[in-house]
Amino acid sequence: MFQQPTRSTKVITPPPNLDLDARYVFKVLKLEDQGVSKFADPAKGENFHNIQWEFNIAHADSKTLVYDPEGQPWTFIDWTTSKIGKNPTNGMVAKARLWIEAFLGHAVEDDEITADTPNHLVGRYASGFFEEKEVKREDGTSYKKLQIMRLSPYKGGESKPAAPPPPPPVAATTSDLPF
Repeated sequence: MFQQPTRSTKVITPPPNLDLDARYVFKVLKLEDQGVSKFADPAKGENFHNIQWEFNIAHADSKTLVYDPEGQPWTFIDWTTSKIGKNPTNGMVAKARLWIEAFLGHAVEDDEITADTPNHLVGRYASGFFEEKEVKREDGTSYKKLQIMRLSPYKGGESKPAAPPPPPPVAATTSDLPF
């Protein structure tokens, strides 16, 4: 899925009790390869894909699930590309790599990200924040989009962001989570 050879404009409506200033725990439910990105330029030999990530969300402080207006556990969807690079010139790191490292709990080397990596991410936890970003559609209209601002490795019971632990990763206790 990652490093293999259209983003949706679906608007994810946040639950009414979602606090953009609060920390949340994210559990990966599913990763789906949505094919070659509309942003990939075949003339440049680009063939990166869009990856859809699905999460269950819990409040980090109370360890309670976030529910949608119908009373069901809220499923949040966000996207990355299959790019996993790190630019040595400007220090930029692909969002997918940052998320992979947060869910695995440690920095990864390029050869650690394989076709089996998505299977290792499903069921894993990370903590992080949301943000609302104003986005323009192709027709020029704009809307507010809820997206993940930042993810960090999850450590049971913590309320502040943590630096990634040194390898090998130590499994976090997740028995106190409602997932």
